[in-house]
Amino acid sequence: MSFRDRVIDGLRADARAWAGRPVDAEWIAPVADDPVYENLYDRFWAIMSDAAVLEQLALTAHLDGSEWVTDAAAARLVGTARRWRREAELAPDYGTAYATTRIVKALATGYDLLRDALPGPAADEVTGVLADCLRPLAADWFGRPPIRGPVGTGADRHSPHHSSVEWSAFGIGALALLDRLPEAAGWVAGAERQFRDHLLPGALAADGSAPEGMEFWASTVLSQVQFLDRLRDVTGRDLLTEHARTLDPTPGLAIYLPSRPATADGHPHYGPSTGLCAVLSALARERADPRLAAVAAREAAPGRLEVWPARTPRRGEQLRMAWSGYAALWHPGDTGDAPEPAALSWHSPALGEVHVRTGWGPDAVAVTVRRGKVTVWAGGECAFADLTPETVVDVEESRRTGSGVYRTEPGGLEPAALRVAEVGDAAVVTGTDAAGRPLLRLTLDRRRRTVTVVRLDGAPRRWWWGTPATPAVTVGTVTGVTPGGYRPDLRAGYGLQDVVETDPRAYPVAAVLADAGRIEVALRLGKNRPGASARDRQDRTDDARRQEDSA
Repeated sequence: MSFRDRVIDGLRADARAWAGRPVDAEWIAPVADDPVYENLYDRFWAIMSDAAVLEQLALTAHLDGSEWVTDAAAARLVGTARRWRREAELAPDYGTAYATTRIVKALATGYDLLRDALPGPAADEVTGVLADCLRPLAADWFGRPPIRGPVGTGADRHSPHHSSVEWSAFGIGALALLDRLPEAAGWVAGAERQFRDHLLPGALAADGSAPEGMEFWASTVLSQVQFLDRLRDVTGRDLLTEHARTLDPTPGLAIYLPSRPATADGHPHYGPSTGLCAVLSALARERADPRLAAVAAREAAPGRLEVWPARTPRRGEQLRMAWSGYAALWHPGDTGDAPEPAALSWHSPALGEVHVRTGWGPDAVAVTVRRGKVTVWAGGECAFADLTPETVVDVEESRRTGSGVYRTEPGGLEPAALRVAEVGDAAVVTGTDAAGRPLLRLTLDRRRRTVTVVRLDGAPRRWWWGTPATPAVTVGTVTGVTPGGYRPDLRAGYGLQDVVETDPRAYPVAAVLADAGRIEVALRLGKNRPGASARDRQDRTDDARRQEDSA
């Protein structure tokens, strides 16, 4: 089965589940007094879910053509327009514009994909709502100098990620109305100018990273591709070809986990990899690069909706994303025997993080060093994740800038400088403090499928893991192992908004003291998985070393 067919199968699976469900009729209005963002996340997650389901059904109808899904998608399009039509009454601000533009983009996409199947009254109703929502956005949001100017992470500049998402949605909405609304042409020109002058050259850092964190890389680039692809199709004006050929895909490849945690019914958890198979598919097409296409085709659950595994406590809203379905539109097809890309390591000086891996196959090992913490993924499961130092959100600074601002506690454990070197079959990552003293040495041996983490700062450490292979402490003293001691923090709004878990998980936590200022941990991720004789065991024996599979 081709990758495109697998994506369509995934789309169909979710389309069947949602085809008979009506859209909630209640509009969720914003409120001014919202100190822990309860209303904001009720609104945003409801909008994101409605937008995702609409795009999922519309894509399925476009690609499958069956009457049942076309009728369901058309009903969903009209129902979504009716629920959120009062967004047009809002005075746009930082919070509402980010949400309203998501509905604008979903309505425009649904209309574009279904316009040949929509009855005239339904088409008029949907485009009327779309126009009503776009007018105040054009006048009162996208007309503001900071919003239509250069982007950046400071308080005086619009967020690179927010700007990319919002301008893309605005442009897609305007393109859908070119043949119905005279002012739409000016809106399209404004979006095109913003991308050409500011977002294509400035939304990513010089090293290719997403300035606000790599968790925003996929959605930033996907937003670029979605607007530029539609701009080229409708107007013939092509900004996509050159941009895709000059954009470095290495950061996206570095963070991509084709297999990752998923719900029991097969929906991947939303995270940094969400939508990356679609991004890589588009870049593969534009660059004529079968290696990128081959990595995109590794996606374990193509076409499926992705979810945040929690709901808001008051209304029970849940975040959903429908991004991977776009791979069916963009993937270039058969990849033959294309090899995987050569870039198996990537260092971002701008973010101060390093990614190294063995590849992108089902059993691949991927390692990240970020904010002084090491995370290791093996076969789509977390094999090791540091809890020391703790990442703490600066709530007040985050509120001021509109983007998450973090620090690590205790201080002094985050390397001031990271370096990565390829040594034969191994990647070696070293970290030093500001004075050049070594703090960290990490080695990924690709042939032996082992990861060794050496800490030289003398600090006690805690970590968790979710694989049968237990991290083996070879230097250091284990002071305790707590089964179920770690639960992922799924809270929203800088940690202020509590949530209700929908896919609860708990993992063991180990606490370790340094021996003579040193802690060393070995992860043996080969076929025999030594050290895994019990889920919570911290194996320090020489026997564990002798059992290691040398293949």
